[in-house]
Amino acid sequence: MNRFMTETRVPTTKEQAWLFLSDAKALTGMTTFPKVQTIGDTRTYAGNTIQLKVGVPPIFVQWDSIIPMVGKDAFVDVGVKVPFPFAAWCHTHRVEERQDGLYMIDDLIYKSYFPKWFVDAFILRPMFQQRKQAILHHFSK
Repeated sequence: MNRFMTETRVPTTKEQAWLFLSDAKALTGMTTFPKVQTIGDTRTYAGNTIQLKVGVPPIFVQWDSIIPMVGKDAFVDVGVKVPFPFAAWCHTHRVEERQDGLYMIDDLIYKSYFPKWFVDAFILRPMFQQRKQAILHHFSK
């Protein structure tokens, strides 16, 4: 298994960050590549299955994740149906207060059919960098 982690310092309160983070609908606005569409109940609670369609229009593939755990300021989504090149996906989302500010943390454990260096450099790093910009834009309004 591989690990990818990223942090974003956000200019907001813990409550506002959690509110934003705990609804998968936020993905549709902050992820431009690949495009993300949500299906059904998008709220984060233990036992919920988050259903997404991801891709480049007009080609979309299904991505289903179950939320096995929601705790204080954190939740986990585990991919039960993930698109190529992923074979496994476990993503911990956290909101953490530190002395220098509030951080949204993405801690991802994944398995891929491609090497880690390739997935990190060409899929995850660009995707999460774009999300970071969208999150910062959202909280600067």
